[in-house]
Amino acid sequence: MYQSTFPCPHCGHQNPHGTWACATCGYTLLVYCSHCQAGNETGSQFCQYCGSPLAGPGQVPVQQQAGTGQPQQYYQPYQQPDYQVPGTQGPQPQQQYPYQQEGYPQYYPYQQPGPAYSSGGWQDKLDSFVDRLKQIARTTNPILLSSLVVLAVGLIVFLVLAFQLGWIKTGEPPKQVTGPKDTTPPQISMVEVKPGSAPKSAIISWITDEYSSSQVQYGPWPYPNTMTPVQNDPTTGQNMGVMKHEVGLTDLVSKTTYLYRVISVDKAGNKVISPESQFQTTQ
Repeated sequence: MYQSTFPCPHCGHQNPHGTWACATCGYTLLVYCSHCQAGNETGSQFCQYCGSPLAGPGQVPVQQQAGTGQPQQYYQPYQQPDYQVPGTQGPQPQQQYPYQQEGYPQYYPYQQPGPAYSSGGWQDKLDSFVDRLKQIARTTNPILLSSLVVLAVGLIVFLVLAFQLGWIKTGEPPKQVTGPKDTTPPQISMVEVKPGSAPKSAIISWITDEYSSSQVQYGPWPYPNTMTPVQNDPTTGQNMGVMKHEVGLTDLVSKTTYLYRVISVDKAGNKVISPESQFQTTQ
């Protein structure tokens, strides 16, 4: 049966296969090959790595303590050194840094570097920007740099001219140019009265020089206090008015003298009233 342990040749303690030193006495359990310097278990006749014959136990690393007959270990337990982060006061707690042996460089935890300039230092930012522009100017082809400068200046001049000439419209609404306010009332002419088609009726007509409304004020002499409804009023925006006006009068009294005036109002609200006139009914 395969045994997972083997006895130490010095004290007889059972050690697992592959152990290079006895756990009880520290006796070296390896035989070193003189050809490849590989370690083999005690009792091996040939090197298991290169196949060279092994000459005797070869317990070279072990030294006997003087006067005791006990082997002395040639190694020292690993001592974790104390580390101190640069820029701090006093000893720091020990941390596990692998492979910190003599002769090798020591590495410390990564520290985030500070900003290249203080926050709010506008002078530092401006200097950095100027240095960057100088670096670009030194490394850029002079012909290309000159072309870019000319192009930028030309673009600025074009934009200024475009805004002044109105080629580029801004977001402001255009100003409405209004002419002088109309204060002139319409002019009335050719006022006429003729009998209506119905009994006891009459039609009054007139002409104005601009579009306006139509209305007649009339009544038996001497009280012309009746007003007809306004027709074709342009001030309401419903229509533009008329220049040729006709207003019918009904329910007139036979053989009576009537007084009347014609009235017109234009779109601007200018009102005109004709002089008082009269007509005589026959029936």
